[in-house]
Amino acid sequence: MDALGVYAFLIGAFLIMVYLPRSLLAEKYAACRKERLIRFVVYLAAVGTVLSLIPINRQIAEERAERIIAAVENYKAANGRYPDRLDQLVPQFIAVIPAKARATFTDSGFRYFAGESHTLMYVAMPPFGRRTYNFETKSWGFMD
Repeated sequence: MDALGVYAFLIGAFLIMVYLPRSLLAEKYAACRKERLIRFVVYLAAVGTVLSLIPINRQIAEERAERIIAAVENYKAANGRYPDRLDQLVPQFIAVIPAKARATFTDSGFRYFAGESHTLMYVAMPPFGRRTYNFETKSWGFMD
């Protein structure tokens, strides 16, 4: 679960443990009980939406990464070496390099490192949790 998921979970827990009982039990809120319960349902629906989108977002990132990995491997098969930069893949091996790994407002673009080893990286769980793929070992890992 990423940071947004943790925040959503904490807000949901607060809503259920504090906001709902206060809305239902406190006599001083009896006049606006219906309005508070409607707010509770709306807030809880927002929390549920955020939590349900996390696995979808993860799947999007994995599919985009797999397309890039396939393009890099095809480049290597055609040229006998890995590319120095991802833009060398366009347009022959991939139509476009996705601007972002995930649907997010934070920096979640793909990074490619060429040197002794070749690595594809993206932020899977902000602010850290950088997922990496090593082309030499053909394995996934986490940077932090």
